[in-house]
Amino acid sequence: MKKINIKYFRMSIMLAILLVPLTLKFTSLHEVKASAKINFADASASNNIIPKPLSYKAGSGKFILTNKASIYVKGKDDNETAEVRKVGEFLREKLRTATGYDLNIVVGDNVVPGSIYLTTIGAEADKGNEGYRVQTTESSIKITANKPEGLSRGVQTLRQLFPADIEKSTLVPAVQWSVPVVTIDDKPEYSHRGLMLDVARHFFTVDDVKRQIDLAAQYKINKLHLHLSDDQGWRLEIKKWPDLTAIGGSTQVGGGPGGFYTQQQFKDLVKFAADRYVEIIPEFDMPGHSNAALASYGFLNPDGNKKPLYTGTKVGFSSFMTHDEKTYGFIEDVIREVSQISPSTYIHIGGDEAESTKKADYDYFVGRVSNIVKKYGKTPIGWDPIDTAPTIDSAVVLQNWKDSNAAAVQKKMKIVVSVAKKAYLDMKYNETTPYGLNWAGYIPVETGYRWDVTDFAPRQLALGVESPLWTETISTVKAMDYMIYPRLLGYAEIGWTPKASRNWEEYKLRLKNQGQRMSNQNINFYNDPGIF
Repeated sequence: MKKINIKYFRMSIMLAILLVPLTLKFTSLHEVKASAKINFADASASNNIIPKPLSYKAGSGKFILTNKASIYVKGKDDNETAEVRKVGEFLREKLRTATGYDLNIVVGDNVVPGSIYLTTIGAEADKGNEGYRVQTTESSIKITANKPEGLSRGVQTLRQLFPADIEKSTLVPAVQWSVPVVTIDDKPEYSHRGLMLDVARHFFTVDDVKRQIDLAAQYKINKLHLHLSDDQGWRLEIKKWPDLTAIGGSTQVGGGPGGFYTQQQFKDLVKFAADRYVEIIPEFDMPGHSNAALASYGFLNPDGNKKPLYTGTKVGFSSFMTHDEKTYGFIEDVIREVSQISPSTYIHIGGDEAESTKKADYDYFVGRVSNIVKKYGKTPIGWDPIDTAPTIDSAVVLQNWKDSNAAAVQKKMKIVVSVAKKAYLDMKYNETTPYGLNWAGYIPVETGYRWDVTDFAPRQLALGVESPLWTETISTVKAMDYMIYPRLLGYAEIGWTPKASRNWEEYKLRLKNQGQRMSNQNINFYNDPGIF
């Protein structure tokens, strides 16, 4: 009997030794998963905002919007009040369709309970131009900012606090339009958070562009860079040189009809964007990517003859004459007319892939053109390798797409980071993506999110981030949506939210919760199975 007891005792000990680590393993995994689920669920439940705000403090209870509410507006003076009123009108329009409420706009600060108040009075100075505070209670919503621009950013945040049905384009009955009680303090990390649309390879209408401005602005994108000329098309009316659009704008990749914007249409686009505090930056690519201009006017070519129109997708074959004064007279005419209709700080002069231009000629050309831009009170921007030209200095901004900015850093040039392998919206998500290219690699949604501006530029020189959509393979709004969304939300957060506050696993949950909003806005976004 004694031997049997010892045997069972030893077996029990051995079994316990074997089971304890396994039990600990299961317990540990369970606890980790439960903890992760709780943490991320809490983050998801309390803060679905993209870009992620600096501070989000949830309270208890909720504010319920009714048709008896008004939007109160007040600035520090009459002019500012008028601008704040425009922000209030924008909010009213965004709330009207789904709710059916036609809210009154009231100038003043005697706010009736149940209403919304937008004001620049009493804002904290450190919020800058775009910072804001949203304070919601059970009886009111108050957004405060130093500038109307900050109020506009706060309004975009407020939209995301309402139920996702607020973004539907039809009346939605029987919905309680509630907002959680919360205090949000927020401001951006970078001043430049951009989307670039190539309307030269394939032309998109004014309404198409307006739609993309409106969609991007809700995520606090504040720059729209329009690529207005390339080998395949010239897209903006220049009154002194009408054949730029009559001939150069008459086609696109694949031989379609092309198109162009009149100067009046461009001014309309500028106003539409400005109402959302988005700056439109016009680009005319040169000395390469210039065939549309060379096909429009023979005097721009060495032999005096117009080049044939081009509808393919090759690059690097075209070039302006870099030592002919007629070239610079023509370019000055373009810059002068554009300066008169564009309030942007910048004019983008291209400068990429000038493979048919000798380096010395390229250096001379970009120096001359940047000085013309400066003459008309604008700041030149150029793609790398513009920074390598000795004639380019710190008064020029580099848009960095190749991760090659050593000269810009040495010259202390400001840099907009658009590194192709991370930020190009025309790169495929994966091998099954029906649109786009993959020469810079595939960019899944996670890859597009998991990087920082400071990975590619010194913090003190970085203006921010811009995500370009080149349209060699993008010919429809459906395709445009698919390549932009949902990646643009991640780029918006990279530009707005400090690196230390960003986490892919937590962001992924917030992004998932944006899916219904994008669907309600009829965005044909890439429905990533790992997220949605």
